[in-house]
This record gives sequence, C-alpha cells and structure tokens, in this order.
Amino acid sequence: LKIDHELPVGNVDVKIVVTRDGERLGVVRISRGSIDWKPGKAKRTWSLTWQQFDDLMREHGHAPR
Repeated sequence: LKIDHELPVGNVDVKIVVTRDGERLGVVRISRGSIDWKPGKAKRTWSLTWQQFDDLMREHGHAPR
C-alpha cells in the first residue's frame, strides 16, 4: 500500500489490515472521532481519541527515517 497524498476521512471509516511476513498483525480503523486497533485474531478492539493518539505519538513515537 502506497499513499503519497493526504486522504481525508469523511463519513466512511478507513480500515487497514496490517501484516508482517504474511502474518496478520491486526486491523487499524480510522474514523473522524478515533483510531482503533484490533490485534490479530483478538475479539477486543482498543480505541484512542485523536487527542490521545497525538499525546501517545509525541511521547513514544520517533521521527520517520
């Protein structure tokens, strides 16, 4: 998947399946109000508001290489 431009999230959620070495790590769901993560075959989904996501990335993320 290569997206090299902004992709606005409107009234439809965007779901991205994340894989590594052919194995499904989970699904990211992006919506106007939050970002959600459902790992692998888990039944539970973890959710963050965009403000929480911003705080998390600023504290634990790093600049792209």
